Amino acid sequence: MTRPPTTLVLVLHGHIPDVLGHGTWPHGANWLYEAAAETYLPFLVAVERLLAAGIPVKATVGMTPVLCEQLQDARFASGFDAYLAQRARAAREDEERLLAAGDAHAASVAASWSAFYAGHRADFARRPEGLIPAFRRLAERGALEMIASAATHGFLPLLPNDRAIDRQLDAGLATHRRHFGSDARGIWLPECAYRPGGAWTSPADGHVEDRCGLEDFLAARGLEYFFVETHLVTGGRHVPAYGGQVDLPGRGATPYRIHSVRASHGARVAVFARDPLSSQQVWSGKIGYPGDGRYLEFHKKRAPSGHRYWRVTDSKLDLGDKLPYERAAVAAAVASHAEHFVRLLESAPSPPGGDAPVVVTMFDFELFGHWWFEGVDFLEAVFTRLLGSDKVVPRTASEALAASPAPGVLGLSPGTWGRGGDFQVWWNEHTIAYWKEVDAVERAIEMFEERREAIPPPLFAALEQQALLLQSSDWPFLIDNEVSRDYAETRIKEHVGDFWRLARMADSGIVDDVAFAAIADRDRLFEPELAAVR
Repeated sequence: MTRPPTTLVLVLHGHIPDVLGHGTWPHGANWLYEAAAETYLPFLVAVERLLAAGIPVKATVGMTPVLCEQLQDARFASGFDAYLAQRARAAREDEERLLAAGDAHAASVAASWSAFYAGHRADFARRPEGLIPAFRRLAERGALEMIASAATHGFLPLLPNDRAIDRQLDAGLATHRRHFGSDARGIWLPECAYRPGGAWTSPADGHVEDRCGLEDFLAARGLEYFFVETHLVTGGRHVPAYGGQVDLPGRGATPYRIHSVRASHGARVAVFARDPLSSQQVWSGKIGYPGDGRYLEFHKKRAPSGHRYWRVTDSKLDLGDKLPYERAAVAAAVASHAEHFVRLLESAPSPPGGDAPVVVTMFDFELFGHWWFEGVDFLEAVFTRLLGSDKVVPRTASEALAASPAPGVLGLSPGTWGRGGDFQVWWNEHTIAYWKEVDAVERAIEMFEERREAIPPPLFAALEQQALLLQSSDWPFLIDNEVSRDYAETRIKEHVGDFWRLARMADSGIVDDVAFAAIADRDRLFEPELAAVR
């Protein structure tokens, strides 16, 4: 008897924290421009090209509300155009220098960089409405399903009270609706961080209280599904998306079937779990596709342009030993890896009962094109290859849910897709001071709530906005990885300082118009949503 075809659910999670208005380099606006130039815009072009060729595309794409707000900010359009022009100009200057030095091969790579950025600049100019409307149009055509997230990618399980979770979700869902024209059916929990109901320990002061599970918040808002890391469903030996290996508790269930959790009032919310095998092939720079010696080396750049001219060669080599990038060799690498990926999907194990397996491949969107330069080409090759497969059917998450048997109920343990599979990246000895600041801000907002009618609505909205910005999971994440710890601590200090500056205005009843205008001009996020929340 022929097995039903595998369902592929490709999930791309796009997120950049609030950087517009907070400098340019290395962690300011250029962070956003790089992702747009190397990931979001190339992806749009690739999907549009596939559809024009009659090749179906099905992907579930999350663009966090804070990312959407920045991509549609007028400052982004002008800054991005200038960025693309500068990158093309730097490549042309590289080409001139390399030709003068007699390095014709490297000069040809420089010419390709110039064409890359000039081409994207022309394409962006043809999109006067911006990038987000292009994603919306692809969703309206059924190629993409756009899912929501918390407003600023706040780490929901550790937020100090339910009001903070409500704010993150309500502002996030409303912003998603404004940008994409419809309510989201699914959500990406930031960091795939899930917490069930029960005893909760404060990361700020260690006190314990009873809290409801995140599924209660999702079900109350009509959300139908979310995503978790593999071990929350399977347990046992686990390799998290970001590396490492741990033994963790789980439910002994299969990741190749959709499950569900039950909210306290009885409603169910579906759960998709990451497939570790296919995901590892795409994530890993050591054993996966991005580590192939033919692909562009991410870390080695030529000064002063910052462009890349070398290939991976061998992931174990020092940067000084990397060989020149050979663009002609890349097409064969992409084709072979797309073929291997599809065969891997075709051989996915059936869940008990013989149902068709559901393979959920979940990635940071920015992996494709930015970290792995050829990654968008790989996705395009995968969808092209799937057109000829009768063993794999790509579906959006909602389509997969509709086509699958009714999900059984699991009681999930808390966890994330970070190192160790738990909360350790975001809650450790280095981040306790951060959580104390988050807790203090929430306590202040709670007091302001009691006399909200006496506070001008724009001022109250600004207080909530700074609370949201402070709660971004990026700040404790960057503190933990230490490479960008100074930047994270600076941003925390900025948002804490702005919050208490605004709080003094609320306390005194005297608004400093100059200071208020400066904060409002720099952080232009969720203004309609926060103004509407009462």
